[in-house]
Amino acid sequence: MPRYGDNALVGRAPCDDVPGGGLPPRGLGDSALHEVAGIMRRHGIEEILGVPAVPAASGLRYRRAVRLEPEDEPWYLRSFGTDFQILPASWLRRGPSRCYSVGCDLDEDGERDGLVLVQALTPDHEGAEDLAGALVADLSAVAERVEGRSGEVWRRPCCWVAARITVEEGRPAHA
Repeated sequence: MPRYGDNALVGRAPCDDVPGGGLPPRGLGDSALHEVAGIMRRHGIEEILGVPAVPAASGLRYRRAVRLEPEDEPWYLRSFGTDFQILPASWLRRGPSRCYSVGCDLDEDGERDGLVLVQALTPDHEGAEDLAGALVADLSAVAERVEGRSGEVWRRPCCWVAARITVEEGRPAHA
């Protein structure tokens, strides 16, 4: 079950309107989503709620930056790539340190479903490299495209992985 953090911007929002409100159903027939969830469980990574866009002032970040009218305020749009920040700094003290979210990919070419973003803190740099490599290998079975990297955030070893999963026809991958 997705977790809510103390940051109100950490939440899943569907890309499309859902008749009657709420989230679209996620059924066992969604084999790619089911497989992603299993991969994440095996690596001790928790699902968090993903949002398609966050204000730059939130402390969260996605790769693609835009400015919104009328105040010309900077925002980040959820997009493919490993240059993102989905873990709020406040979670270092309390909260999950290995998270993933499934949602929309809002890039220059438009909107697509099926973007998985993973950010995970590890005890050491070798662990971050190993986890990034393992996730890239595991997600390759269900992804059209996958990238991973390791580095540091808040002086802690971390890995980032982005995967565009194959979405079954007629089913939203962000449910």
